[in-house]
Amino acid sequence: MPAVPANEVKLTDLSTSKERPDLDDSRQPARRVAGALRRGLQTGLGLGGAALVIATFLPLLHPLWPLASVAEHFAFQLLIGALALGALALLLRRWRWLSVVMAVALIQIWTIHPYWPRFVPGTHAAQGEAGLLNADEMKAGEMKVISLNVHHSGRSFEAVRRYLRDSGADVIGLVEMSRRWKMELASLESVYPFRIDCIDAVDRCEEMLLSKHPFQQQGAGRINDDLPVLVWAEIMPPGGGEPVTFAVSHVAWPLLVADPPEAPAANSDLRSLPSGLPRLVQAEQVAMLTEAVNGQGVNSLGVNSLGRNLVLMGDFNAAPWSRTQQYLRQNGAFNDHADLALTWPAWGPAIIRLPIDHIMTRGQPRLLSFEPGPNVGSDHLPVEALVTLSAR
Repeated sequence: MPAVPANEVKLTDLSTSKERPDLDDSRQPARRVAGALRRGLQTGLGLGGAALVIATFLPLLHPLWPLASVAEHFAFQLLIGALALGALALLLRRWRWLSVVMAVALIQIWTIHPYWPRFVPGTHAAQGEAGLLNADEMKAGEMKVISLNVHHSGRSFEAVRRYLRDSGADVIGLVEMSRRWKMELASLESVYPFRIDCIDAVDRCEEMLLSKHPFQQQGAGRINDDLPVLVWAEIMPPGGGEPVTFAVSHVAWPLLVADPPEAPAANSDLRSLPSGLPRLVQAEQVAMLTEAVNGQGVNSLGVNSLGRNLVLMGDFNAAPWSRTQQYLRQNGAFNDHADLALTWPAWGPAIIRLPIDHIMTRGQPRLLSFEPGPNVGSDHLPVEALVTLSAR
């Protein structure tokens, strides 16, 4: 076999090296960056997926750690996170993590499906283009109801006055009212001549009801001389029919752990919580509120029963699917179905807001629509509802 010249061997080796991408130094930095990015995304996927699983099942630990139940209020945010991580897992072809985060998403969808959110105000079939129906569009036996946490230290007096005056609501429930707020909203008396509160008479009473319609009965004060406060009034619907009671209340944050049964708060008559509720001040107050709306132990409020037909509104500091809210809705015989109103914090986008302001009905009243209202300068968005009072 003839010998190959040395210069031809060098040329052949050089040609081969150029045809092999793994030997091309110019491509190595980009590949290293791509590899590092992929590893970073995979790490993020793993950490995020683990966090979602922990947050989903954390509330089950509430008997040992009451604050674990706080995670259940974030089901909507956990769903959004699971869908985002699912898309990432699909992109990276990480099938095991895809199955994990999709399982989390299904759990959260099942949790919140009775309250599926509507992001665009005015989309409900029973509403007009600008939200709640105008007065001349209302049908007989329908009333507009608004609930708003005005923010105790807020100063958006003119914005709130203008919103309530122009809202066309029949009944308004206000929370976190102060003497200053009461004075600033006094000019609404020409539109809402009927009102009740206990702001000047009872310590930490910050609730008020405003109405266009006269009160048949009314009451305001602490439940069994303890929090929460309940302000209520019985109204005869325009056009006749059975009387309906409208009530407003404000329940504590879910971040306050209650005293153990052997050492209850000095001013609390509640010695034990119903089974299944986390040992939180919020749960204690919800249990007492449930007794109150059912007519148990509410003589201090001037009535033995709030009646079969009830509309309860306010800031409950709890998502509608949470244990505390479910206890109130089920044991208070409220209709447990409504659109989701993402109301707090008002300054944040909908994706981070929590649905903690509610309007609930029982008996003949039923919600035809339920949605958040406009930002009026409070840390909460108002909630607006169209309620039918006709018999089923």
